[in-house]
Amino acid sequence: MRGLVLFDLDGTLVDSAPGLAHSANVLRERRLLARLPYEALREHCGRGAAGLIWAALRLTPAAPCFEDVRREFLENYATVMTGMSTPFAGVQEMLADLARAGFAWGVVTNKAIELARPLCEAKGLAAGAACILSAQTFGAPKPAPDALLHAMTELGYSSRETLYVGDDARDALAARNAGLPFIAASWGYTASGAQIKDWGANACAGSPADICRLARTLLAG
Repeated sequence: MRGLVLFDLDGTLVDSAPGLAHSANVLRERRLLARLPYEALREHCGRGAAGLIWAALRLTPAAPCFEDVRREFLENYATVMTGMSTPFAGVQEMLADLARAGFAWGVVTNKAIELARPLCEAKGLAAGAACILSAQTFGAPKPAPDALLHAMTELGYSSRETLYVGDDARDALAARNAGLPFIAASWGYTASGAQIKDWGANACAGSPADICRLARTLLAG
C-alpha cells in the first residue's frame, strides 16, 4: 500500500445529523420545550452528544444531571441512528478510488465504538476499512492523538505515510498532535462562521471526489 488515509466519521463519511438533531429535539419535547429547527442543530453535530445537549438544553458536562441526560440522548439516538444516517454523496466512490490507487483507509472517530461500528456496518463502510477506532476507547478523545497513533502502529504506517480527513477544528488539531497532514472536509458540520482557513489544514476538499487526488499529492514519495 502506498499510504494510509484515516477519516473522521460523522460529518466526513456519514451524514448522521438528522438522527442527532432528532434526538436533541426529543430531549426538548420531553421537557415540554418547542423543537429547534434542524439547521440550528446541524452545526453542533460534529461535537457529539455534548454539543447536541448544549444546543438543546444549554447543559454543559459540569452540570450535575449531565450524565443522566447524556445517557437519555444516546439511548434515543441508538434507536434511530442507522435509519437516519446516510453516507455523503460520493463517499463510496471516493473509497473505491483510494483502494484502486493503492491506499489503505480507516475510521478514527470520537463516536463510541458500540455506535460507530454498527453504523459503519449498516452503511457499507466496514468491509473495506483497515480499522474502525473510537478515541473513547483510549480515554482521550480528539484532539488527543492517541487513536490516530494507535491506528498507524497497528497498521504499520509512519506519519509520513498517513493523513487524516475531518470536518472539525478538533480533527485538524488531532492530526497536528499526531504529526499528520490534514485535509478539511468542507462538506461536513463545519459550524456556521467556522473559518476552515484558520485550522491549519494542508488542503481543503470541496467534495469527496477531491480526496484521492489530494492524498496522492500530500503523501507523494
